[in-house]
Amino acid sequence: MRRHSRHERILGLFADLLDYPAPGLARKAAECEALVGTAAPVAAAFLHGFRSFAEETPVGKLEEIYSGFFDLNPICHPYVGYQLFGENYKRSSFLLGLKARYLAEAFQASANEIPDRLSTVLRFVAQSRAGASTDELVREGLIPALERMTTKPESSDHDHHPEFDGDTGVERKQLDGHGHGEVLGGGFLLQASEHDDHPGSGEERPHPYHQALEALRVVLHETWQA
Repeated sequence: MRRHSRHERILGLFADLLDYPAPGLARKAAECEALVGTAAPVAAAFLHGFRSFAEETPVGKLEEIYSGFFDLNPICHPYVGYQLFGENYKRSSFLLGLKARYLAEAFQASANEIPDRLSTVLRFVAQSRAGASTDELVREGLIPALERMTTKPESSDHDHHPEFDGDTGVERKQLDGHGHGEVLGGGFLLQASEHDDHPGSGEERPHPYHQALEALRVVLHETWQA
C-alpha cells in the first residue's frame, strides 16, 4: 500500500516507544496517541495508558520494567524472527533476508542490534519504498509476531513484574525449535500457517508495554489489512 508521512511518523514513534527507554518517552507516546487519534480509537486508548505510566515513572524504573518484560521474558522477546520461528534455521534465513533488504534500500540498522529487533524492523518499514515486499513483511511478519506477543498466556507461570498482570504474551510451547512459518522468496517473505486466538484482556492493571504492543498491533492491522 502507499503510505504517507503520518504513517511513517507513527511507525517511527512506535519504534522509539518499544526500544530501550530514553528521556522523552512520555512526550513521544503523547505525540503517537495524538497522531493515531480518532482513526484508531482502540489503539489511542492503549497509548493513553502507556503515556500515563511513562509520565509518572522515572527512566531508571522504566528501564527495569522494560528489561523484565522484553529481555528476561522469552514470551515477549522483541525479535520478529524469534516470535515467528523460534531459534532455528528459518530464523537465520529470515535474518539474511532482512539484511539484504536493508542493504538494498540503504537502511542503516544499528551494528549492535540483531536485524529482526522489533524497533529496527519498524524503522525500516517507516522509511522503505519497496512497496509490495515491505507490505508483505508487515502482514506476514510484524502482525503475526505481535499477535503472538500480545495473546493472553495459557498459564501464569511467567516472570512478570509484580505490579502488573500476566497478560504479556502467548504460551510459547512452539519456541522449542519448531517454528510455525515457512520462509519464501530467498528467506525474506513469510507464510504464517497458524494464528492464535486473541482474547480480550479485561484485566485490572495491564502492563504498560503490553498496551504499547497492543496499540501497534491494532494500528498495523487497520492500516495494512483494512
